[in-house]
Amino acid sequence: MTIHEVNEKDLSILSHLFATTRLNDNFEENWTYCTALSYLEYYYHHQPDLFLVAYGEDGIPIGAIMSILKPRFDGNYLTQMELFVVEDLKNGDSKDVKKQLLYNLLELSDAKYHVSQIEIIVPKNNVADLQDTIDVEVNSSLVVLCGKLPDCLKNF
Repeated sequence: MTIHEVNEKDLSILSHLFATTRLNDNFEENWTYCTALSYLEYYYHHQPDLFLVAYGEDGIPIGAIMSILKPRFDGNYLTQMELFVVEDLKNGDSKDVKKQLLYNLLELSDAKYHVSQIEIIVPKNNVADLQDTIDVEVNSSLVVLCGKLPDCLKNF
């Protein structure tokens, strides 16, 4: 496995991988190839140096991690982090790939941007895995609120 900064030519393959992993992880999100491609292009054009891709032995992308840098009162934060890896790897464990992608991103962001904090939004069923991998904790003072814009406007 090798890990590099993403190339624009990889976005097409990664969009299929992203949509498929979200479907297989039973997310409450219905990603299509087109919506996933648009989402990945956003990260690619916004912060390409914080978008890393893992390639298998055959040179095909098997996973990626992407994030955005946000300046805050106490330093730079790594936010909106997304991590996805194909689950049925031929030679290796997807947890190892996820761990290596995460490590590479954290190391890069520390060296280049002196990041002070990371903020990761993960499905509830993945919290324990991430806590076992790195020293993070659930923020007891923050809750993620989501809503459909027409419904929010209607309720005013």
